[in-house]
Amino acid sequence: MNRLCLSVAFLVLLGTLGVSALEVTNHKSKTNVPSQASHPSYCLAPPPIHMQTRYYYNPSAKLCLPFTYCQSAEYKNNFLTKDECVKTCADV
Repeated sequence: MNRLCLSVAFLVLLGTLGVSALEVTNHKSKTNVPSQASHPSYCLAPPPIHMQTRYYYNPSAKLCLPFTYCQSAEYKNNFLTKDECVKTCADV
């Protein structure tokens, strides 16, 4: 894997951890948490290390966020459009 992909993966991981840390306080104050049973388990997976813009669902932020696709591995938390991501994983 080239350095660009590793750099992108590292930045995405740092961003995900930052969003997760910010959302912990907000998430703890919510009492109504929707059931995760109606969503595929891969919606809870971390962002993939893959070079084209795609979207993954971040359950901590409850948002579909972009990432740079740069590797050809099968990864299900990986959507071509933000709309497809939201339809599949929103409200996890």
